[in-house]
Amino acid sequence: MILPDQLAYFRWNILQDHGTSHLSIVDGERNAVSMTSTVNAYFGSLILSPSTGVLLNNEMDDFSMPANTTANTPPPAPNNFVAPLKRPLSSMCPTIVLKDGKLKAAVGASGGSMIPAGTIEVLLNHFAKNMDPLSSVMAPRVYHQLIPNEVKYENWTTVTGDVFLLDAATRGDLLKKGHVLEPLAGGTISQLVVHNVEGRGDLTAVSDPRKGGVPAGY
Repeated sequence: MILPDQLAYFRWNILQDHGTSHLSIVDGERNAVSMTSTVNAYFGSLILSPSTGVLLNNEMDDFSMPANTTANTPPPAPNNFVAPLKRPLSSMCPTIVLKDGKLKAAVGASGGSMIPAGTIEVLLNHFAKNMDPLSSVMAPRVYHQLIPNEVKYENWTTVTGDVFLLDAATRGDLLKKGHVLEPLAGGTISQLVVHNVEGRGDLTAVSDPRKGGVPAGY
């Protein structure tokens, strides 16, 4: 809720909003939407559509270039080089999980090239480790993208005071296996909705507190 004395702030101050966003939505009929969208960088491609007023993204940045890499692309790969009628490689992986034709979960994430790892970790936490939805999202995450050959692990405190740190025992086990560890103050932001098919048929929604998100129901 926005209080009257806060209206001036939102009217005269620019909100710091950029990059990628993800929405997981389920309605009363258990229809589900999992949607990831992005402008890819500050002000996208710097081009505003004259007909719609929508800021266009710079998804061209996700193509690979010879001898060139960016934060959102893997090392150069010929299959991902720029060419006519091609789409660039995308790390987006909005996911809807079904069992016997019935909705089990809708999940996805923002976070550039770390999105696949963040999304699958949340899914494994819930469906393989039997963690509740909130714990599945809150659990500290690790990321390994092969190149560079290092394991990035969460080690940060958000502005709301939540601490995300991979436990010392797990870090020790990774070191024993020869992994190079690198702390990461950031990572993916996940949105998860779980449908309790075997139970009352209710929904549990979790919006990742790493970015100050809160779930909403109507």
